[in-house]
Amino acid sequence: MIFHFILNPKSGRSPKQRKLEQQIKEACKKRQLNYHIYYTTCAGDATEYVRSMIRISQERQRFICIGGDGTINEIANSAPSTPGVEFGVIPSGSGNDFVRNFTNTKLFSSIEAQLDGEAISLDLIKCNEYYCVNMVNIGFDCAVVKEAERLKRHKFVTPGMSYIMGVVVVLFKKFGTKMKVIFDDGEVIEKEFTLTAIGNGKFCGGGFKSAPKALLNDGLLDVCAIDKISRLTFISLVGSYKKGTYLENQRAMKYIRHRRVPHFKMEFDTPIPICIDGEIKGAKTVDFEVVKNAFNFVVPKGCALKYTE
Repeated sequence: MIFHFILNPKSGRSPKQRKLEQQIKEACKKRQLNYHIYYTTCAGDATEYVRSMIRISQERQRFICIGGDGTINEIANSAPSTPGVEFGVIPSGSGNDFVRNFTNTKLFSSIEAQLDGEAISLDLIKCNEYYCVNMVNIGFDCAVVKEAERLKRHKFVTPGMSYIMGVVVVLFKKFGTKMKVIFDDGEVIEKEFTLTAIGNGKFCGGGFKSAPKALLNDGLLDVCAIDKISRLTFISLVGSYKKGTYLENQRAMKYIRHRRVPHFKMEFDTPIPICIDGEIKGAKTVDFEVVKNAFNFVVPKGCALKYTE
């Protein structure tokens, strides 16, 4: 097997990155592994690197990226449903929501645990031509992601603070997205929603449990849509939404629609921003479907996929 470690040099090859690089070298040399360390040069470079390595060699390959949910999304889009290709992650993003779906998340940062990990087959969400690993957000959540990215440019705002501050900022703006939601069983919903979350995994926004019943390998999308509601009502319900307890909250369920389906469609009057694993795209219509067993993901030794909380 060939091991590839993909690092993002945004921080200018910080002392933490140099330490990690040394740990990778020591662990791989100790085991006499065939390995490469690659620093990306621009957005999309990780995708191109994976594709080029697959073209060069037919040998089994494991690509471990150091980054956040957006980086995982990038490598997942490089080679979905490709036999002999495995993907892992050492989380270093602001939210790291994807790894929250597993136990013992601290072990994701262990090089030894990554090398000894086993790959399991997980689902992906296909949104038109893009693949999603964790969650798609539309409306309020998407606007918060955009605002959080802006806030993170300020030195005094930590990555953990940026999402909460983004919620506060967006809360004082006009929000609501008019859409038509079309399910395969014939149900059609046409109205304005505050937000919509489509989950493969459970979490987004640095720990918001938006899709509490979602599983990464169950062949279903968890769709949560909150009706257009007042700011005061939203504030009163956001705690239940964050904890993922809204399905048991009778008051919350007056405003929330929840479905678990393998496929559905959305249509909008004009192209709108859509947040896919933290990356903003745009579309006027979106076809959502589960692609079973499309993502060979390395679970570090000592970790396991959570089935319940």
